[in-house]
Amino acid sequence: MTDWISQLCTHVGVHAQYRGFEGQTIEVSRDTQSAVLRAMGLDVGSDADARTVLDQMQAEDAARPLPLEVVVQVDHPCDVTLAHPAEWVLEAEGTGRTLASGKADERLCLPSLPLGIHRLRLRTGAGDFNTWVLARPPRAIQLEDHVPEARIWGVMAALYGLTDADGTQIGSYGLLGDYAAAMSGHGADFLGINPVHAMGQVRPHDIVSPYSPSHRAFLNTWHCAGPEGVVGDTAELLDYPAALRTNARALTEQFATFCALPERAFEKQVFHAFTAQAGTPLHEFALFEALSASFGADWRNWPTPYRDHDTHALATYAAKHATEITRTKWAQWRAEAQLFDAQTKARTAGMRVGLYLDLAVGPRLGGAETWVRDTSLITGATLGAPPDPLGPLGQSWGLAPQSPLKCRATGYAGFARLLRAIMRHAGMIRIDHILGLMRSFWIPDGGTEGTYVSYPFEALLAVVAIESVRNNTIVVGEDLGLVPEGLRDELAASGIYGLDVLQYMRTPTGGFVDTAETRKLAVCAFATHDTPTVAGFFAAEDARVRHEFGGIDAETLEQTRADRARAQETLATSHPVAEIHRQLARAEASMVAIQLDDIAERTSQQNLPGTVDSYPNWRLKAPFTVDDIASSKAFALLASDMAAQNRANPKAMEKAHDLSDCSDHAH
Repeated sequence: MTDWISQLCTHVGVHAQYRGFEGQTIEVSRDTQSAVLRAMGLDVGSDADARTVLDQMQAEDAARPLPLEVVVQVDHPCDVTLAHPAEWVLEAEGTGRTLASGKADERLCLPSLPLGIHRLRLRTGAGDFNTWVLARPPRAIQLEDHVPEARIWGVMAALYGLTDADGTQIGSYGLLGDYAAAMSGHGADFLGINPVHAMGQVRPHDIVSPYSPSHRAFLNTWHCAGPEGVVGDTAELLDYPAALRTNARALTEQFATFCALPERAFEKQVFHAFTAQAGTPLHEFALFEALSASFGADWRNWPTPYRDHDTHALATYAAKHATEITRTKWAQWRAEAQLFDAQTKARTAGMRVGLYLDLAVGPRLGGAETWVRDTSLITGATLGAPPDPLGPLGQSWGLAPQSPLKCRATGYAGFARLLRAIMRHAGMIRIDHILGLMRSFWIPDGGTEGTYVSYPFEALLAVVAIESVRNNTIVVGEDLGLVPEGLRDELAASGIYGLDVLQYMRTPTGGFVDTAETRKLAVCAFATHDTPTVAGFFAAEDARVRHEFGGIDAETLEQTRADRARAQETLATSHPVAEIHRQLARAEASMVAIQLDDIAERTSQQNLPGTVDSYPNWRLKAPFTVDDIASSKAFALLASDMAAQNRANPKAMEKAHDLSDCSDHAH
């Protein structure tokens, strides 16, 4: 007897089994398979339903003259084989302009195409079909395209913590530019920060993680510079409630000042141009923000007309709340301008890459990005990870997955727009959990078991390469964890940099892999925001904290301490931070990233995974002021190590020296 649910799962990429952390085969229950299919929007309640859906899909595939997408090289004509004779029209991305047309029986000759995702309309005796033609470059933008010698270093920091000591209550885009300029004086070529996606005017009270945003295509206005004269405090930890109250008051006052300007004022003309260009996506986001203030952070609990996009109800609400909607659009305009200024300041100061921004793996389930109509996201499942030693029950991240079916049907437009939004103010971006381009682990709503779902990897890689070249932005993929076979090779072939984290690269004797063995096409670092700092690692501070709140037992604590002691012994030094930084400087990797917390030899880490209230996640302020950086002996030592390995940016260092007496940094 045929198992039609399993057959349908195979057809759409839902895994009936997968390899566990220890290499064992994990069989996925039929209930979980069915739940994942339903989360995709497939009406499957029984084997008979599954057979009907599968028959429909297979019949459509058989009738198609071409697959749903075709990947070609930009500016290279090519032939594709048709399954059925067809009349065809090829339309350019964005404009719909006809690039070519004709009739073909067996071979369709595609002309040389410009960069982009173009629509090929095909007509056969069976009906009309669309095929997306992804004209991709040979590779994404490389470091060599920005830096001839292609051997650089930079700093990783938490934007929320860049407060310049007591200069402000929460890090701002304005201070981001100041910090970048100061770091460039030591030869750093980039400053990497946490995601700056919109968190939402209203959000669940316990959500402060930048990796749980409401909408990734818009900016977090928490970081808009506040009014002059408002200062922060000297506490080591960020006080979010106080900081966000101050931020909200400041934006309200600034918006009132803006509204009082004459309609012909230059600022208003620029704002209107911005909103016109941003179009429907910005209006939908602003409408969501107003609705959330009325009905709560999770749209799935809103009254039916607003939850289900009743046109009349939304239009009526928008008219009544026009000022609130305009204020959200205005705040996005300010955030865009300030982030643009930060990148400009970094590049003007001499950084050859500048800002290194982060794209979170997904938005939270009830946020704005899953509410808008034009989305490939689904809310019937959450992204997560299968069981492993650190999470024996698996992990549920509360983030919305992208549906491979919706993504393909819409020509990858949503993914492309998202990349464009994050790339436009960055010299380099990091794609969190880039393994998700090949497969993601879904846990259906209400379930505890999950399974992997496959994605159209070749097409998604093509989209990344297209947007990288279109925006002149380097792409780094966070390729850590249980990496599918062949993924890293495919990423490298597309010019996407990997992430080599020394903390995870241990030898059988307890030491660290020689950094000369790191991948050249990579960013090499010791840690991430989710792992111990250098000093914290060797002090086993993470294990101590976990033991303190009952996360691990005393035996595990002592085992961890012994392991870290052996690791330090292999370094043959009493100052492991300096030695680790020297080893990173010598790495084969083109780029090296040093955490700001490590330069200060801080033992606390920004985030301790698996904790909520037992650790102050996402609240640590920066250990340096802007002016501290210029005079810091630790920065100077690090810069010397990098310069000794030909990683420093001498022109930026010379520029910083020339301008040191005329700094425009304001306290």
